[in-house]
Amino acid sequence: MSLMIGSVGTHGPVRQRGRLAATTLAATLAAMVAVLVVVTPAPAAVGRLVGAGSSRCLDVVGGNSATGTGVQIWDCNGQPGQSWNANAAGELRVFSDTRCLDAFNAGTAPGTRLVIWTCNGQANQRFTLRSDGSILATASQLCVDVTGQGTANGTVVALWTCNGQPNQRWSQSGGPAPSPSVTTSPPPGTCNAQPVDPNATPAARRLLCYLYSQYGNHILSGQQESTWVGGPDYEMNYIQSNTGRLPAIRGMDMGDSPTFGSRAVAWWNAGGIPMVGYHMGAPNQSQDGYNGSLLTANINAALTPGTADYTRFLQRMDAAAAQLAQVQAAGGAVIWRPFHEAGGTWFWWSKEGGGQYIRLWRFMFDYYTRTKGLHNLVWLHPYNGQPQASFYPGKAYVDFGGADTYAGDHNPLLPMFNTTRNIYGSTIPIALHENGPIPDPNQLQSSGARWVLFNTWHTTWITNTSTNPISLLQQVYNHSYVITRDELPNLR
Repeated sequence: MSLMIGSVGTHGPVRQRGRLAATTLAATLAAMVAVLVVVTPAPAAVGRLVGAGSSRCLDVVGGNSATGTGVQIWDCNGQPGQSWNANAAGELRVFSDTRCLDAFNAGTAPGTRLVIWTCNGQANQRFTLRSDGSILATASQLCVDVTGQGTANGTVVALWTCNGQPNQRWSQSGGPAPSPSVTTSPPPGTCNAQPVDPNATPAARRLLCYLYSQYGNHILSGQQESTWVGGPDYEMNYIQSNTGRLPAIRGMDMGDSPTFGSRAVAWWNAGGIPMVGYHMGAPNQSQDGYNGSLLTANINAALTPGTADYTRFLQRMDAAAAQLAQVQAAGGAVIWRPFHEAGGTWFWWSKEGGGQYIRLWRFMFDYYTRTKGLHNLVWLHPYNGQPQASFYPGKAYVDFGGADTYAGDHNPLLPMFNTTRNIYGSTIPIALHENGPIPDPNQLQSSGARWVLFNTWHTTWITNTSTNPISLLQQVYNHSYVITRDELPNLR
């Protein structure tokens, strides 16, 4: 077009004078302007883009117009870093149209950072504002996503598989965005995941729905606590001091600390998720905790009313129930993972085979939900590293399942994941409920190992830098695929 303008100026009838010359020139310029408008349409003002899940605006970090600056959500404030213009080329421009929303380094994988960059017309700067409120990236066919369904100021915005959740829906007004016509993973509170306890509390239902919503999209970080080394926050403090983050899930154990209830409540109120197991001592003797759990029991006697084993079994279940009830009274929910490492030959509950194990599981489920009135539990069925279908209590007693291992060199553990999924089916979330080395998030994504959470074991499993180097912790806890406590939605 500049060449056309030059032609008119150099070779046109510049010596003509009067109305005719002016009219001819005006008509020519008008025609050229019309062509210009067709080829490069003027940006159409959109203004702010407000997230349906957070009611906060799509925002350039720090209001900084430098290329490579990331985007986040922030309180709507009308500043230039929140004023976006869309044009027919599919660009989302900001800072008076001098910068474009850009998939960093032309990335097309889920988790690719979104930044601003000098507008260049490339495919990684093209987006479609769809009728369901989502913003689709042309090159990757991924959606603009508030990571981890976060709602707090400063939550990072990146690209992720389109799923119709509120953290992927945007509008100018900040009101409810249109409901998507197809949703593969509905938002918490409206999902189709039905808890196995029909009387589950609202908090338990929200927690279960959230787990379903993240399955295949992110992995929740978890850390098992110890209570005997530097206080109960020893591991949490270690992670926070080295990464600036806290795990989404705090792992606890009734056998290690029979007064976990108050810490579970505090963790829940701080925005985290408590997950509780129990190294329960064999019911035919008096020793509880880890050492007692390694002894041999008589499961028939433990399940027969009137026996001393039955009395001890109920006493131990009652003690754990009292702690879980504290969380329920405070409005909290718990991932409950009893009788863990199912199928192993080391804990008494698995030594007599799958049939006896299933009897124990179902007895506890009925006792807790019907007799003790515990309805704030999301029931996690936890296999060992070699899952066996004969130890599965069935869909009516399990909200989601998992497996564990302390092996591996930060690999995604795909064979164990696949074996576990083959037992539970393709829809139920699957957890890595205990681990030593933390799997590499990049390998988790590239391999398709869709673990919904990991839970690193305590003390030297997390603090030994040969097992989990600090550089790895920093990578994991600041990775867009990994959910930390500050990125959890409000489940309360």
